[in-house]
Amino acid sequence: MGWRVLVLGTAVLLLAPVAGTGWGKSDFDASLDIGSRRELFVDYHLIGQLRGTRLKLHAPRPGGVAISYEKPWEDWNSFYTTILKDGGTYRMYYRCGMGGQSYTCYAESRDGIRWIRPSLGLVEVEGSRENNLILDSGHQFCPFIDGRPGVPAAERYKANMEARGGLLGYVSSDGIRWKLVREEAIVPRKIRNHFDSQNVMFWSEAEGRYVLYCRHAVGGRRAVARSTSRDFLNWTDPVLMTYSDTGATVPSQHLYTNQTHPYFRAPHIYVALPGRFQAGRRVLNEAQTAALGTDPGFPRDPDWRVRDIADGVLLTSRAGTTIYDFTFRESLVRPGIGLTNWTSRTNYPALGVVPTGPAEMSFYVQRDYAQKTARLERMVLRTDGFSSVRAPYEGGEIVTRTLRFSGSELVINYATSAAGSLRVEIQDSGGNPIAGFAASDAVRIIGDQIERVVTWKGGSDLSRIAGKPVRLRFVMKDADLYSLQFR
Repeated sequence: MGWRVLVLGTAVLLLAPVAGTGWGKSDFDASLDIGSRRELFVDYHLIGQLRGTRLKLHAPRPGGVAISYEKPWEDWNSFYTTILKDGGTYRMYYRCGMGGQSYTCYAESRDGIRWIRPSLGLVEVEGSRENNLILDSGHQFCPFIDGRPGVPAAERYKANMEARGGLLGYVSSDGIRWKLVREEAIVPRKIRNHFDSQNVMFWSEAEGRYVLYCRHAVGGRRAVARSTSRDFLNWTDPVLMTYSDTGATVPSQHLYTNQTHPYFRAPHIYVALPGRFQAGRRVLNEAQTAALGTDPGFPRDPDWRVRDIADGVLLTSRAGTTIYDFTFRESLVRPGIGLTNWTSRTNYPALGVVPTGPAEMSFYVQRDYAQKTARLERMVLRTDGFSSVRAPYEGGEIVTRTLRFSGSELVINYATSAAGSLRVEIQDSGGNPIAGFAASDAVRIIGDQIERVVTWKGGSDLSRIAGKPVRLRFVMKDADLYSLQFR
């Protein structure tokens, strides 16, 4: 069990989770110190009450094809893609193959939109090194940029890849030329079905350690386990993640990949974009399946591509916890129009949400897996815009839990209609408006901005109440609130 919702007329009240669910106490009496961290409304972490408002998941818009798998060494089963933003360069890594041999391919971009395949001269294929291959293996190669303070330049990039003994560790100075850190696995295989997917590692600024989210199987479902390390070489035993919608380590649905990583504007919040696997659900009939053509990788079993379907969902977790919040169980990435989208292993999000403009961010989705039209599609969301607190035209409110903050001003990411508005009231821990910060003192906010400083009649300076327990009351009409930050 998790949050309980009580509907009274047009009011929606959130009641704190029942003890023993794995969730912390989340009522007005439990003060939450958020410092100057940016907080997104991707869960109920900050929320005390919703009155006539609700959390809304936002649908991404298509941003065009990032890359089509059209080179001779890129088979229709190219997969397990990672996107990294490295200063002014975007780096893409993905599994590719030819003649039954798997490779790791590399592409790069200056904007995250238009991608090129550089000729690297590293791996020979059919007598030529004129290609974008970086490794002559690559079933599940998954890299990251190591942000650990003091990391040697030669190890600034790290990666893992599944092998018979577990996960092998790799390091690189440039993200292109890689070497094994040792012959034996850095994360040994200890249990059946472990690592049979893309296994995600990263340096956690919030936790001060390396974190691994890896494939597991429990209760007959594909699930996720978590492990940590201080040095990248020695890892704790994996601990199964718990899911908010089940309150258990068995997820409500198969999660084929997990794609968990720190959100770039709030690294204490880990965003996960799993591929949600629907085993046994079939859309295409025999004639439609035959029209797809034969998959060169599995010519003797053409029917395998239509025995299941999938989409992409949003989960989140918070640094240092073993809980996935599955607030939004509806699809973030629907398959969409066209029969080619309703086949096996397609619509899986790649790893990585990256900024691609001053007001937008992008993630990437595998389309038409194992078909001649296989490609990676860019999807676009507003910055911080996975979800929001949504108020209808009739109006509504959100009141936060009791918070403590550091900083001197409040910044919000919001949008209203031309008829909508938003006002902010700051209350003491008892729910009483603080002098000068009542709703009647608030300057009415209208518009659409990624960062808007909240003001009252007396200005925006909050220094005198910094560090004190307060609640925020947002009075909204036809508006969305995506995130907030004290700074």
